[in-house]
Amino acid sequence: MLVRDLMLVKVYSCRESDRAIDCARLMRDEKIGFVPVLNENDQLIGVVTDRDLALRLVAADLPASTPVSRIMTRTPLLSVRPDDDLQLLERKMSEERRSRAVVIDREGRLAGVVSLSDVVAAEPSPQRAAQLLKDIASREAVTVLRQ
Repeated sequence: MLVRDLMLVKVYSCRESDRAIDCARLMRDEKIGFVPVLNENDQLIGVVTDRDLALRLVAADLPASTPVSRIMTRTPLLSVRPDDDLQLLERKMSEERRSRAVVIDREGRLAGVVSLSDVVAAEPSPQRAAQLLKDIASREAVTVLRQ
């Protein structure tokens, strides 16, 4: 199976100059926790997560009008190409302990996104799916234990 077979192609995005509050409202309205950030050439330059909003905006006591560029997670991001094999994506997610990946076309433009739940649902091997979940969850456990 290829990444193109399971990626979500209807992707909400924002521009680096957009206000954080507008990005947060998009997340709320669309029930998403991850928004790719594009430059003026429609190339991916970062992402905003709900965690970015909480830690880099709210916890830093920045105004809601702060540009997304000040709070976004910048590249390098976990990325794959549409023609990559599902196993490559799984390996990257496991190694980098990331639950989301952006799909980039040959011109560097956003083609889609894939979440851990998409990958697990598509994985034909329950053992591989369980191992991937365990690998990603171990990141969360380590983060909680360190606090």
